[in-house]
Amino acid sequence: MKHVFNLHHDGCHFAGSDIGWVVGHSFIVYGPLLRGAACVFFEGKPVMGTNAAIMWERCAKYKVTSLYMAPTAVRVIKKEDYDGI
Repeated sequence: MKHVFNLHHDGCHFAGSDIGWVVGHSFIVYGPLLRGAACVFFEGKPVMGTNAAIMWERCAKYKVTSLYMAPTAVRVIKKEDYDGI
């Protein structure tokens, strides 16, 4: 978590991945806890209705300092809001 995500004990890690996925346990639960950092996770479709910015709004709200997102989530956001509007 320190070398890959630059996550420190006072940081907040956002994990946009399924907690049951193969990396979910490491990137969502154990990694941030072992670093002494907070963790915000988002499970489910990364686009709520017409709001493709829901994940970025959560990152801003909780002052996220590191981010992990599954490639599938990025593809869904890109499909729903290609121009980032």
